[in-house]
Amino acid sequence: MLILKKIIWDFSDTEFEDCLYKEATQVVHLPKSLETEELDEESNDYEIREFLTENYGFEVKTYEIED
Repeated sequence: MLILKKIIWDFSDTEFEDCLYKEATQVVHLPKSLETEELDEESNDYEIREFLTENYGFEVKTYEIED
C-alpha cells in the first residue's frame, strides 16, 4: 500500500488550463491525497505517475509519498 499526499495536478493543455486550480480540482473531483493498494514502496516515479494519469485522466506535477 502506498499513501500519496500533496498531489499537484497539471492542467496544461487541457480545457481547465485557464481555470483557477482549486476550481478545476473540484470540478473534476481530483484528490489532494490518496491511499492505494495498487502501488507500494517498490513503485517508482514512472509507475506512480502512470497510475495517477490512467485513473484520473490528468498528469501530475508533484506529489509526496508518506513514510
